[in-house]
Amino acid sequence: MKKYVLAYDLGTSGVKGALVTPEGEVAYTATVSYPLYTADGGVAEQDPADYWQGVCAVTGAVLKKSGVTPEAVLGIAFDTMWKGIIPIDGAGNVLHRSIIWLDSRSVEEAALLNQRFGEDTFNAADYWPKLFWLRRHRPEVIEGAAMILEVNSYLKWKATGVASVDVANGFVSSFDPKLDAFYADVLDFMDIPREKFPATAASEALVGHVTEAASAELGLPAGVPVFGGTSDINAIAMGAGTAAVGGVHIYFGSSGWIGYTLAHQFRQLYHSPFDEKRDINIVSSQSIGLSFNWAVDRFYAEEKKQMGDGVFAFVDKQLEEIPAGSEGVFATPWFYGERPPLFGRAASGNFLGLGAAHDRRHMTRAVMEGVCYQLRMGAEYQEKTYGYRLPETVRVVGGGACSSLWMQMLADVLGVTVEVPAATRHAGALGTAYCALVGLGLCADMVEAGRGVRIGHVYTPNPAAAAVYDRGYAVFENIYGTLAPLFADKN
Repeated sequence: MKKYVLAYDLGTSGVKGALVTPEGEVAYTATVSYPLYTADGGVAEQDPADYWQGVCAVTGAVLKKSGVTPEAVLGIAFDTMWKGIIPIDGAGNVLHRSIIWLDSRSVEEAALLNQRFGEDTFNAADYWPKLFWLRRHRPEVIEGAAMILEVNSYLKWKATGVASVDVANGFVSSFDPKLDAFYADVLDFMDIPREKFPATAASEALVGHVTEAASAELGLPAGVPVFGGTSDINAIAMGAGTAAVGGVHIYFGSSGWIGYTLAHQFRQLYHSPFDEKRDINIVSSQSIGLSFNWAVDRFYAEEKKQMGDGVFAFVDKQLEEIPAGSEGVFATPWFYGERPPLFGRAASGNFLGLGAAHDRRHMTRAVMEGVCYQLRMGAEYQEKTYGYRLPETVRVVGGGACSSLWMQMLADVLGVTVEVPAATRHAGALGTAYCALVGLGLCADMVEAGRGVRIGHVYTPNPAAAAVYDRGYAVFENIYGTLAPLFADKN
C-alpha cells in the first residue's frame, strides 16, 4: 500500500489538504472554505470551530478524491496564518473568536507598546497589540483563559489533546535569550502571565498522536503522529526549496512578500525562525493577486463571467499586445492600502499617464508592472536597511506565478532569473509535508527535502525590456514620493 503524509495549509479563506508522497510529490489536493466575520471598527474574526470543521471536511474530501485509505496516512502537520489569538478556558471552551491578522482594532495598543518599548514595529496586525486589546477591553477573557493559543496550536490541541506552539508561530518565548527576555517584558507590561501560553516545539517535532475523539471527527486512525508544523511563510519557503541560508523566495498570492532565509542573529519581531540556526525575514505587500484581480474584475468582467478561471490566460494573451512600460501608463497598485515600513497605510490605488489611445489592456498591464516595481522597492529597502541582497536566481510561488507574462515581467524588473517550481500552487502544503517527512525520519532535514523541488519554468531577464523597466522604475519611485504626502492628507 502506497503511503502518504497529510499536510494541511490553512489561510484566511479556507484550508487545503494535500496528500504528499515520501518522495515529496503532491499527489492529491482538496480545499474547503470557511467564513470571515468583519464589522465596523476594524473587526476581523473567525470561529475556531470552523477551522477544525474545515480540517475534518478536507480530510474526507481528499481521501475520497484520491481513493487513498486512512490507514495509508503516515503522519500529519499543519501550516497556518500568523497572528490569530484563540483563548481557551479550563473546560476546553473557546472564550473569543479568533482575532486574525486582518483585525485592526488594536491601533492604540500598538502605539502604547511602541511608546513603552521604544520600538516602531508593533502594529495592529500583530499578536501583542491584540493581546493587549483583550487585556484592556475584554479583561474577563484574559482572566478566564487557561490557555491562549494561535491557529496552529489550536488545531494540534484539537487533534492530540496536547497544547504546543511551533517555533515559527511562537510569540511569547524564544530560544534566543535576548528576545525571550523582551517577550517577558512585554507580557509583564500587558499583565498577562506567560503560563497561559503553550510550550514551543520544533516544526519537525512529534507533539502527539490523533486521539480517539479526534479520530472520530477526522476520519483518520487514532495514533497517527502529529508534528509541530509551521507558519504559512515558513511553509512556503520550505516548499519553494529555499530553506537553506541565502535562499530567497517571492510569494505571489492574494498578498505577497519577498522572503530571505538568513543565519540566525538577534532578530526583530518579524524574523520568523526555522530553528536555532536560521530565520526568515520578509518585506511584504498587502495586495499582489488582490490588485490584479481588482483590475480583471473591473476591466474583464464579462469575459470572467463567461470563462471563469480561464479568463486569466485570456488576459495574459491580451496584455502581450502591449509593450513593456504600458506605453506610459503607471499604476500604484495599493487598491487595498499598504503596509509600513515602505508605504504608509493611507496609500491608495491610482493611474497616471492615461491618454485617449489607452484602453483596459494598458491599465491592467500597468497594475502588474506596478506590483513588480513595488517588489523592487522592497528589495532595495532590504538591501539598504539590512544588507540583504537578492541572489542571481529567486524562486517564485503562488497563483500569480502561473502567469508567464507576469513572471517574465518580474525577471525584467528585478534583473534576476526567476524559477517557478512545478508545484507552485502547493508550495505551502509541500513545505508543511516536509515537517512530517523529517519528523518521520524520511528526510534528514528541511534543506535536504527542498532539494527535491522540481522547477517547472525559468525566466531570464530580457535586456531590452529591462532597460524600459529601469526607466519606468525611476518614474514609479518619483510617483510614490510625490503622492505620499497627499495620501497622508487624504487620510
